[in-house]
Amino acid sequence: MKKYIIFDFDGTIANTNDIIIESWQATFRKYLGHELAVRDIEATFGETLRHTISYMIPDAEIEEVVDHYRKYQEEHNKGKVYVFPGVRELMDELRAKGCKIGIATSRTRNSLTKYMNELGIEGCVDEIISVEDVSKHKPNPESVTALLDKFGGTPDEAIMLGDTKFDVGCAQNAGVESVLVGWSHYVDEESMAADGYEPTYRIAEPRELLDLI
Repeated sequence: MKKYIIFDFDGTIANTNDIIIESWQATFRKYLGHELAVRDIEATFGETLRHTISYMIPDAEIEEVVDHYRKYQEEHNKGKVYVFPGVRELMDELRAKGCKIGIATSRTRNSLTKYMNELGIEGCVDEIISVEDVSKHKPNPESVTALLDKFGGTPDEAIMLGDTKFDVGCAQNAGVESVLVGWSHYVDEESMAADGYEPTYRIAEPRELLDLI
């Protein structure tokens, strides 16, 4: 049985997709003068904010855009973020089985803990690795290896769930089995395969994880 269950947060535990897309569109309107296709935004899910800005809005001052994006999201997220159905129940059952739960996210620790507190899941998680805790981000394995160091575990004892190719790549590069979740948004699996990433498993519902571990 897997001892350490590693979750991505955005798009895996919580549905933040709508407010993320809305925040990007507001940012694109301000800095590009137009919106982008939703699929183009979904393709950036899992990247760090600064990396996405660097090539999507290359002529802008990155920190200014970061501030605008974060301010918009903070001011407009009320009632738009929720835990995906079945995920809280899965986390509770995993902990009842003695598993340790970690989150590896490209989100800041402050915004992550704020959402976790609002959603009432702060007590479900044992360890967190946020964007500030690593120098290299997904698909680099650093966030997963940092969690395993905190847990005192090995890659074969862990499994990681995520909704993007960056999560799959992160797990794969860390030597950890990966699960691509099917309850979030469209995933371009051709792009994922082109990058050399292949999830170990795919699940459509949270409870399916219990059969894998």
